[in-house]
Amino acid sequence: MTSIPESTVSSVDAPPIPESLLGPLLDAAADSFGSFSSELPAVLRPLIGFDRRGLSHGPARVQLQRAIEIDPAFRDYVCEVFISREATIQALADWDIESGLEVITDAAQRSDLALLASALYAARPSGWEFGLGLIVAQADQVRSDDERADDAKARQTEIDALIEARRRAEDSRAEAENKAKNLEDQLKEERRSRRERELVAERTVSLANKKDQAALAAIAAAEASVSKAESLTAREADRARAAESALRDLRRESGESVAPSPPLSSDDLHVLTQAANTARQLATRLEGVVTTTQVVARTVATNPADGSVKATKKRIPPTCPPGLVADSPDALDAMLRTRGIYLVVDGYNISMTAWPEARISDQRERLLVALDRLHQRLRCDVVVVFDGSDAAATVPAKRPGVRVIFSTGGEKADPVVVREVDQLPANTSVIVASSDRWVAEHSEDLGALAVSASSLVEVLRR
Repeated sequence: MTSIPESTVSSVDAPPIPESLLGPLLDAAADSFGSFSSELPAVLRPLIGFDRRGLSHGPARVQLQRAIEIDPAFRDYVCEVFISREATIQALADWDIESGLEVITDAAQRSDLALLASALYAARPSGWEFGLGLIVAQADQVRSDDERADDAKARQTEIDALIEARRRAEDSRAEAENKAKNLEDQLKEERRSRRERELVAERTVSLANKKDQAALAAIAAAEASVSKAESLTAREADRARAAESALRDLRRESGESVAPSPPLSSDDLHVLTQAANTARQLATRLEGVVTTTQVVARTVATNPADGSVKATKKRIPPTCPPGLVADSPDALDAMLRTRGIYLVVDGYNISMTAWPEARISDQRERLLVALDRLHQRLRCDVVVVFDGSDAAATVPAKRPGVRVIFSTGGEKADPVVVREVDQLPANTSVIVASSDRWVAEHSEDLGALAVSASSLVEVLRR
């Protein structure tokens, strides 16, 4: 075992060394703690019974270092054990005060500063105080470099996180702007289409009114012609009868017996009769024309685009529970529990409110599943109408209590919704779910109760 004179180890106080630089020496103290034959220092007595693992960390580590610093006997014993180790012998063999800085730099590069510091502290060769001072300074430098590197890494991580957050925010903004533009384009297209339908409706109604007025005028003219023909026929018949009676009287008075001549020929009477019959037929046809034009006017008032006939039958709307607003989720949930009630749904108007991010086919399927659950929960009959142009020949699975309708021939779903309301039995209550104002107004004209898409979506999510 390599050792140094006891007087040297014990008489010279070492400068304060951080625990991290005395790790190898403290490991040797933990290893040799149980074999120390002399009386243990008071500071180590609480450690009696600790195993090797318990002596390797925490307060035990601090107490071992304290015992080495204040108890010469324990320090000499631990230093002798540590100095005898091969790694310590090699570290001391490499030490030279003349090239101390170079030796310490090499040890730092090998991550052996703690081994060299422990060896110098234990053996205390020539220039050991100088060496320990350099090692402490080198360790502080390494620690500062590590802290700066950690700080730089943390800052770079924060910068990278901010850059990524900014990129995501820009992507989200671009996506939101794109969605807003698409919605704006759809709104413009809807407004343009509605204006066109309104113009077509106005022109159709105007044309129907003109035809109605013309038909009424023709009927009046025909009635005048019929009246005039009948009056002429009656006058001619009266004149003929009067002339024939006068002629018979004259001949009786004169004693002549001459066959009376007819006042009007059969051809004349036939012509007058045909004129009267023709006038009556014309009046009948003109009355039919008036009826047709009135039906057309009612047709356009319901749907200017496709000419579906507006119904006139009325129905009793559902009764809203007291204290609730009709267009609210709670009121809608309560009314849908009414026996025999029908729920007519403007399909895509609801699905785009509930799942605006999903594809149109996924929206349709999610809505059908939700309506099926609603029927099973509340037992209400459901009719849902989708635009046929978006169906893409997809035939949805049949669901009891949920009837699915697709508009056809380029027709929008809006007029189909209104027609479905009109065709339901007049003795049933109907609720129409749509945020489309045109659908709501025309459904209410038929006696249905219109609720917003958001109210139905809230009920579907329960």
